[in-house]
Amino acid sequence: MKKSRWMNFLGGTDLLFTLVAVILLGIAFFLFNQVSYIFTPVLVVISNILMPFVIALLMYYLFNPFVNYLEKRKVKRIYGVGILFLLVIGLLVVAVGAIFPFLRDQIASFIENFPDFIDSIIGTVTGWVETLPFGAEIESFIEEGETFIASIPDNLDQYLTDGFSGLSTVMAGVTNVVVTVITFPIILFFLLKDEKRFFNAVLGVVPPKWREDLIRVSSEINLQVGAYVKGQLIIASSIGVMMFIGFTVIGLEYNGVLAIIAGFTSIIPYIGPTLAFIPALVIALMDSWWMVLQLLIVWAVVQFIDGNLIEPNVMGKQLNVHPLTIIIVLLVMGDLIGLFGLIFGVPIYAIIKVIVVHFFQQFKKRYNKYYGDVDGEYDVKPIEVAISGQKREDSQLKRTLNIAQLKKKKEKAKIEKKKNEDDELSSDDSKDN
Repeated sequence: MKKSRWMNFLGGTDLLFTLVAVILLGIAFFLFNQVSYIFTPVLVVISNILMPFVIALLMYYLFNPFVNYLEKRKVKRIYGVGILFLLVIGLLVVAVGAIFPFLRDQIASFIENFPDFIDSIIGTVTGWVETLPFGAEIESFIEEGETFIASIPDNLDQYLTDGFSGLSTVMAGVTNVVVTVITFPIILFFLLKDEKRFFNAVLGVVPPKWREDLIRVSSEINLQVGAYVKGQLIIASSIGVMMFIGFTVIGLEYNGVLAIIAGFTSIIPYIGPTLAFIPALVIALMDSWWMVLQLLIVWAVVQFIDGNLIEPNVMGKQLNVHPLTIIIVLLVMGDLIGLFGLIFGVPIYAIIKVIVVHFFQQFKKRYNKYYGDVDGEYDVKPIEVAISGQKREDSQLKRTLNIAQLKKKKEKAKIEKKKNEDDELSSDDSKDN
């Protein structure tokens, strides 16, 4: 029976195999959910490996261009990685030696003056609340807070008991941090040193028919994630430096600590600057309303410079993600996987977007093949144009594609040669008979 155009479009008999594979995959997930306790050791191992691997992968995107630059200058890759590690270690030693004493003094002063800060905040807020129409209710709430703070010494034994009960959890967390700090540089070293070996190993597993697609998709993912990681780190560093300069100029206390908080939280787009503003505002309130006004001016100037000068030039148009989309992604990912989702939500979205766009482009090609002559054709674009709206000349991508195409031709030639040899053998056998 002749297949209809619709059945050919869906894949014909291949569709049945796909449906069977999906059903089997669903059954596997169901069984896994029923006996998940069997796989608990595997999940524990994966959870312990995941964080150092993710950090190493992010650092790979940051440092790989430098190693590639040295490799183009005829420096062996392993030597380039060694030079990179020596430079990073040297910079860390200098930074810690220069910044740590300054931060230590500020943190010690903050801890020492913390009770006075609390009293000052309560006094300032109480005086301001008394002028409001609903001030009595808020003042009652503040008094309850003061009562709770005053009761802390009486309930200290209970708090200590609860604290010791959670000590094992804290120790487990500290152990994970130590393991991550020790292992991620090792993973990073091998990612930088053997990137081509890892990629070729993955490429060898993929059927030749799909290798070109894999190369294009992985290249675009590398570009998207790499642009985001490098861009966010540059932006965070710039904001930290600008905030430190601004806080120093206006004479805000604890300028170093607040600037570092602003830099770190800026890794989270849009939400991070708001989180960093809260402690700065609290410290400014301890001083005066004039300091609050100066803080607002500094914050507005830094955000303006970041949004209009730094971010457009650092990020460019490669990500091409609307701000509203980023906010929605952060809200969803933050709710699903917490702080990890807030920090890595946008790169995860970028990866998913590249994969979805690739499959949609493949759908367009298939539609044009079976329905283009009837209803008109889709406009099929290269994946980099579909993602970022601009065409790029990527020499590394071209070389990789050429190598993959050459391997594909060699494999086809081997198949043809073997087929011809088999045909010759069969013809010789028929002659003998």
